[in-house]
Amino acid sequence: MKLEKVDGCTAFSLNVDGKEEIDMTDEERFHIMDKIHDWMLNNPDQFNYVLQALIPEFGDYECDDHPCECCGDIVQTYTWKI
Repeated sequence: MKLEKVDGCTAFSLNVDGKEEIDMTDEERFHIMDKIHDWMLNNPDQFNYVLQALIPEFGDYECDDHPCECCGDIVQTYTWKI
């Protein structure tokens, strides 16, 4: 299974094995989710990276209203309730 995202200029595409996601049936989407799940079961060392990508995308965002006095950084929190 080949997952591909194309981005830039006028070329935007999100497809699996050459079929655009927007044109898929729910049954096809569930099949792909099952394949991704199987991949995750065989690659548990990648779980951290998957969480880092998903939580900011789907989580609720909060941040401190003032920067740290020591370093100037602002603490940001993403919370995803599923």
